[in-house]
Amino acid sequence: MCLAVMFLVDWITALITFLVIIALYLFVSYRNPDVNWGSSTQAQTYISALKTTLDLNTVEEHVKNFRPQLLVLTGSPGSRPPLLDFAQSITKNISLLACGHVMQGPQSQRVRNSLSRQAYSWLHRHKIRAFYSLVEGNSLEEGARNLFQLVGLGKLRPNTVLLGYKANWRKCDRQELKAYFNTLHEALDMYFGIAILRVPQGLDYSQIVEDEDTPVMMNGNDTSLARVVEEKPGQSAANQLTHDGADSEASSPPGSPQVERAAVVNEEAARDKQKHRLSIANLYRGAGGVELSKDVLNNITMFKRKQKKSTVDVWWLYDDGGLTLLVPYILTTRSQWAGCKLRVFALANRKDELDMEQRSMANLLSKFRIDYSDVIVIPDVAKKAAESSRMEFDQLIEDFKAKTDEEISKENEGILISEAELLGQREKTNRHVRLRELLLENSRNSSLVVMTLPMPRKSSVSAPLYMAWLETLTRDMPPFILIRGNQTSVLTFYS
Repeated sequence: MCLAVMFLVDWITALITFLVIIALYLFVSYRNPDVNWGSSTQAQTYISALKTTLDLNTVEEHVKNFRPQLLVLTGSPGSRPPLLDFAQSITKNISLLACGHVMQGPQSQRVRNSLSRQAYSWLHRHKIRAFYSLVEGNSLEEGARNLFQLVGLGKLRPNTVLLGYKANWRKCDRQELKAYFNTLHEALDMYFGIAILRVPQGLDYSQIVEDEDTPVMMNGNDTSLARVVEEKPGQSAANQLTHDGADSEASSPPGSPQVERAAVVNEEAARDKQKHRLSIANLYRGAGGVELSKDVLNNITMFKRKQKKSTVDVWWLYDDGGLTLLVPYILTTRSQWAGCKLRVFALANRKDELDMEQRSMANLLSKFRIDYSDVIVIPDVAKKAAESSRMEFDQLIEDFKAKTDEEISKENEGILISEAELLGQREKTNRHVRLRELLLENSRNSSLVVMTLPMPRKSSVSAPLYMAWLETLTRDMPPFILIRGNQTSVLTFYS
């Protein structure tokens, strides 16, 4: 109103005043003087964030506004880059993303501040908008419990826990295995959804990638990426000449405009490609600042790259509220997964209900407005698994079998498998072994496999038997994520 009145009273003076103010603002912004007073913008940002967070407490939750808010058990963010990149693909800066770090034993405040500064520096450098939370605990189970209780503010808190698959469960200390298993229970007891990600090359690169606080040394000098690109802009153009450029030169006379334009385009493309390669190589360095191999870099950045044109297979085994279906659908809307088609696998109780189940599932997905390429109903999941598959499973649990019932003492409870447990879980074990056969038959060449996580019932299933189920499902498969919702509906077709 004041601005409008200014122009109504005297538009010439108002215009001059307006231009002078803009010029002064641009001049101060350009000079950026070193002053000792705070910014009013920063103060306003804090007030706005505080007010919005408090107002969120009065907003009623609705299924149409549900979004996965992830707490990712990354440790230090730089330790498991693929896990964090995958989480970033889900949240994509429009949902809460928090990194949880559990440390054993008490730590000094100096160490805690240093780890927090290093974590936020890593997140900023890799352009990931996330929070970092460090807690202490005597074990992963205790630290995770503290994280689940403390992370978040009001309604701005996680609803899903994402963690990596424990690939060394057969070799690690058995109490450590039990703590991992109990961590899943802690999340479910607090009504979190759970997602476990497994990739063939593993997620932990803490022993490979150097701490980014260490200066990057290239050829004995502390060199920045921008300087490297500026000093050697033409080297990649010579080495990365494409076949398209060579063909253009062959079909046109030397010195023609077509050849010159093709050379310029090829040189620019090669320079951009070299800059991108250098930026990735500069973000991740080995011990002593050495360059990592191409294979290692590809494994680390597997979820940053555009995925091959294949399928994202969803094995929707149980109704967990829809989280198993929502997460892969969100992924297919991202640019990295845009070329992948969504296939949904469901189970049928009887063979004569196959067509009806397929039509019912297709109708349900259409009501959810989920774009899918195919719906496949599996009728024979309860069929007895092959003998070779059962033998492979028996080898997994061989070292964890209790020879006698007396061997399962209070200390060994939950980390040894009794004959009674194997007998009681025989049908479920056969189900998971049979599911592996179906996975190998249908999803071996997929870009991503999403499956409903089996329920880890603490009172009836021991940690090694449960991990053997997960190992059976995910071993030698493409990137695999097991998801279990908390039975809260996250999908609806009601307007």
